[in-house]
Amino acid sequence: MAELVEQTTGHAVSVWGSVYGMPLGTISWTSQVAGFVDAAAQSQKLAENPEWLTRVSKAGEQGLFIPGSWEDGLARVIHAAGDAGPMMYASTTMGTPAPGMAMQALEWGTQMADHVASATGNQVTLCTSNYGTATGSMIFFMGFDSAESVDATQETLMSDSTYMEAMGKTAELFLPDGQRTLTQRLN
Repeated sequence: MAELVEQTTGHAVSVWGSVYGMPLGTISWTSQVAGFVDAAAQSQKLAENPEWLTRVSKAGEQGLFIPGSWEDGLARVIHAAGDAGPMMYASTTMGTPAPGMAMQALEWGTQMADHVASATGNQVTLCTSNYGTATGSMIFFMGFDSAESVDATQETLMSDSTYMEAMGKTAELFLPDGQRTLTQRLN
């Protein structure tokens, strides 16, 4: 499916499988677009591709997808820190700013992205969710080049007093609805 989307739209697509924090067997596709106009144009290209429509229909008939389980989201990149390298795993941390704290949360998030990227050597991207179930949330994406890197990052951050002190501020900046997932790249 990802290859067909790439051929049809000209945009690269990454395929991810759930490891933690999502229902077992969850598959995600990610792609970067310039904005909603670009996303709408990509969707239109797919809607006009008979092979795409046939594959989606057959996948549903074969029980590969649960009816109604497809969900799109659109997030805006606010800040990226660190070098983008090969990613075999990605963590996604989401949180909703507390009422009246959006600007402070964005400032904190930008500083945290810079600090975590510097401390770990991983790329960290801060986004805001424009559409989807996490609308209004801030999203931190962090890429890892290996399973070992996932563990090493956790060890580094848990022993980093600056990180731990900054994490203590989350109670005043965010609602207690945070979610964290880990996915593995499949393509």
